[in-house]
Amino acid sequence: MELTKALRISPGQIVAFVGAGGKSASIRRLVEELTPKTPVLITTTTKLALDQTDLAVQHVILRSKEDVSLFPALLQEQSSVLVTGERWSEEPKWTAPPEALLADLLPLAAASGAVVLVEADGARGRSLKAPAEHEPVIPPFVDLVVPLMGLDVLGAKLEGDLVYRPELVRKVLGLQKDHILQPLDVARILAHGNGALKTVPPSALVRVILNKAETQKAVEGGREIAELILKTDRIGAVILAQARHADPVVEVHGRIAGIILAGGGSRRFGQPKLLEKVNGEVLIRRAVRAARDARLDPIVVVLGADGPVVREALGELDVQVTNNPDWAEGQSSSVRAGLQMLAPNVDGAVFLLADMPLVDAGLVSALVDTYRKSLEPIVAPWTGERWGNPVLFDRVTFEALSRIRGDQGGRALFKTYSVEAVPWGQSAMLDIDTPDDLDTIRGM
Repeated sequence: MELTKALRISPGQIVAFVGAGGKSASIRRLVEELTPKTPVLITTTTKLALDQTDLAVQHVILRSKEDVSLFPALLQEQSSVLVTGERWSEEPKWTAPPEALLADLLPLAAASGAVVLVEADGARGRSLKAPAEHEPVIPPFVDLVVPLMGLDVLGAKLEGDLVYRPELVRKVLGLQKDHILQPLDVARILAHGNGALKTVPPSALVRVILNKAETQKAVEGGREIAELILKTDRIGAVILAQARHADPVVEVHGRIAGIILAGGGSRRFGQPKLLEKVNGEVLIRRAVRAARDARLDPIVVVLGADGPVVREALGELDVQVTNNPDWAEGQSSSVRAGLQMLAPNVDGAVFLLADMPLVDAGLVSALVDTYRKSLEPIVAPWTGERWGNPVLFDRVTFEALSRIRGDQGGRALFKTYSVEAVPWGQSAMLDIDTPDDLDTIRGM
């Protein structure tokens, strides 16, 4: 998967990179992915090594407002432009352009359809850092902030060669000098207001890159870090990456909700079917367990015709419950009711039908694991002949899902969006409409 897709970058966005462990490599990868179809402007609010002028096909030293006015035309002629200030006299580096000129240039470049990539602090090639008092310098109008960290710090000494300014890391986390860095330590830095989230503008999205995911051990450590920092609402997603590779993204960990559709009228069954039991457990609680054991979060249950009794059956389960007063209009109304419960930081949702008791956490997890490696708009089980349920929908489909009407669900979008198949058996097909269906499943 491309880094552009994992970061959800589109033309006209301004993206700032902070932290350590792969900022320049990530910017270089994005330039290669975006150009020549999308022009890219690269700049810094700190300093940039002299040899990094090869990030772009053209290098411009920004000196005046007259220089700024040339950029819309320049970005039409050149696929990528690096913008810096003058050469620094103390080290072989370029300085940042004057702040006032950047404030004019960056929105202008974005408005012209370019992607703007800003290196907003330095780490001298290390893999982990805590920011000093004067950094990072993030423009207030950025759309996305990308904190980075190199996974090679896991198991390393805090005072070793991989940590930049270890004394600041110790101060933020309250660690001793001889500390060996663990996933929890890294997660705390990434989610800390004086760590990777320092000076992030309130309006900016945050997506973290855990770089150097080049071994299974590193990937497993990255997954642990991702689970920890996604408890922080401010962080939208965590990307496990190998930024120097042509296919850089290993996995994307975002918030995947579970929406359990439980609003039907049980017309053919003759009584509230979601209160029936399979293997001693009522159907509605089986559906919640499948979502919970697959670590979907949040879990939303959409009630309808039998709302009061189904809600009572849920008991004290840790779920969000919403009532769909329009349940008689069909499944699409429950889909809309579920979507309305999701926060903006949810990347995708698995829609589960509460009357499919053979759907378990194994199937749900298979959908999520597949999605993490592809970010395809739709991921669904395929039985060899037909699409099954449940189905995972990426947030790019949410608006289209909300426009569906009548007694149909997300299957209406299968011809509009790319669908990735997860091979699965008949458990993805068997639902309960009648008492005979229930008897059949109980006998399996």
